Amino acid sequence: MFKHSTTLTVIGFLLLFLGLISLLLNFVGVDIFFLTWLYELGVGISFIVRLLMVIGGIILIYLAQTDWEQEEI
Repeated sequence: MFKHSTTLTVIGFLLLFLGLISLLLNFVGVDIFFLTWLYELGVGISFIVRLLMVIGGIILIYLAQTDWEQEEI
């Protein structure tokens, strides 16, 4: 198991949560104040970055919670 699996899980959940909330709020025209710089990059790039935050969070959570010693090769 990873030495820092708890840290990676917390970072993953933060990315997932911020990405989902940011996407949902963006649909109604509201931005989280520290992510407003994303909207200045353009609508398409902003959407892709927010979607990558969600996907990256899911990947980090999965990798941190997988017990690699118990996996069969």
